Amino acid sequence: MPSQAPFNSDVTIANNRSFDHGHADLERGDVQPSSAEREKKPEKPDLVVWDGPDDPQNPQNWPRSKKIRVTILYGMTTMCATFASSIFASASPFIAKDYGLSTEVTILGLSLFLLGFGFGPVLWAPLSEVYGRKTAILVPMFVFICLSAGTATAENAQTIFVTRFFGGVMASSPVTIVGGGIADIFNQRERGSMIVIYSLCIVGGPTIAPVIGSAMSESYLTWRWTEYIVVILGSVVLATNMLFLPETSAAVILTAKARSLRLKTGNWALHSQHEEVDRTIMTFLRTTLFLPLKMLGQEPMLLLIALYNAFAYGILYLLFAAIPIIYGETRGWGSVSASLPNLATLVGTLLAAGLNFVYASHFFKRYMDTHGGRAPPERRLPPMMVGSIAFPIGFFIIGWTSNPSIHWFPSLIGLVLVGMSFLLIFQAGINYLIDAYTRVSASAIAANTFCRSLLGAAFPLIAQPLFHNLGVNWACTLLGCIGILLGITPFLFFRFGARHVWSCNPPW
Repeated sequence: MPSQAPFNSDVTIANNRSFDHGHADLERGDVQPSSAEREKKPEKPDLVVWDGPDDPQNPQNWPRSKKIRVTILYGMTTMCATFASSIFASASPFIAKDYGLSTEVTILGLSLFLLGFGFGPVLWAPLSEVYGRKTAILVPMFVFICLSAGTATAENAQTIFVTRFFGGVMASSPVTIVGGGIADIFNQRERGSMIVIYSLCIVGGPTIAPVIGSAMSESYLTWRWTEYIVVILGSVVLATNMLFLPETSAAVILTAKARSLRLKTGNWALHSQHEEVDRTIMTFLRTTLFLPLKMLGQEPMLLLIALYNAFAYGILYLLFAAIPIIYGETRGWGSVSASLPNLATLVGTLLAAGLNFVYASHFFKRYMDTHGGRAPPERRLPPMMVGSIAFPIGFFIIGWTSNPSIHWFPSLIGLVLVGMSFLLIFQAGINYLIDAYTRVSASAIAANTFCRSLLGAAFPLIAQPLFHNLGVNWACTLLGCIGILLGITPFLFFRFGARHVWSCNPPW
């Protein structure tokens, strides 16, 4: 830790170092001070920092029970947001019937929500850095609940589409911020297992939602209750967070501490490192909007990983539209029964979570222990390599066992493999980008989120034309072949190292 000294028995001082523990992205590694930084003498006597390395106000020093409680609250909030994203898919046939629309048009409600997921992070990530995680989650969550109520009571399709889009923008706040919140309270070694839980919340919500939505839509409750249940769940989560969720951003906590000390001591020079950051509009545009797009255009490594991650993410939402075709139209199952195979996807993600946990807590940690506490970004890729093999196999199984004359069980095995491969690819890709672009990981993740949301919004729209025109078997074969082509990426980077494959290395 930096050298420290008392100021009016309350204030500690330190060298010029940022104590902002993580950007508001899916994941952000905490930056550890070097030994030189620890020994460096104080240069800014008015800089407010922690009262020693064991300061109980520092989220990294909170009791483990409190950290687990915060993680559960973060996970509940994320699951509520992702649950709302896909529950609409099961209600879309009933909405189409009520308003005289085609199912292809009605599925826009799902795509627009996911498109909102892409625009939201641009707003919520920087706001969470300035105002804290809690405020940047609670305010948009309240608006999201109101918009969901608007969808539930909509009298026309236009209202549904508008409220769904802006609902997606608001619901993206926990999906964007919670990864940074987990990085606030857990160090690099502890964070791996907690991110597995977080990733499960991202996937668990949308895989369970279609089953619940189908049952509600077909009952006397009607499709409107698919949105009312979101309002109820969101309200419970919001109230719980208001009462029990603490602020986890170290930078914001220190800023509040500096503000309190200024009032208490009358020394108006006291400030936190966070208050020294340039927050002009041009800086915001350059770091939040322009840099991620510039990196996508100049970094082939980032582009390939982002495209592969986006493809896997888009497939998850394509399945919500494809499963009713595979099991409802092809096999003649009822709408509720035809939504149950989504649970096979959930089983696959649970298996992937177990694999990710074992790899992170044993193999990756062991590598770090035997290599001086360091590991190259390529060491994050083995789970993705496993996923890249399972992905096409899963789709080939689904496609060529979809005939009604073949028992349905083999196709469920294919869905398990696809669900497993999604989480393996998704989580390894995020970890890899963070390690490869440590200094600008926020922008790398933002670029990844942008690509992911675009494909996530587009894939549900192409599901029906794709499966109706090509048939289930050839549609799945096409997706499996694309998966094979993109699946070369992790093997290429792992074997040769990304910087040996691509000569371009811009000074980000």
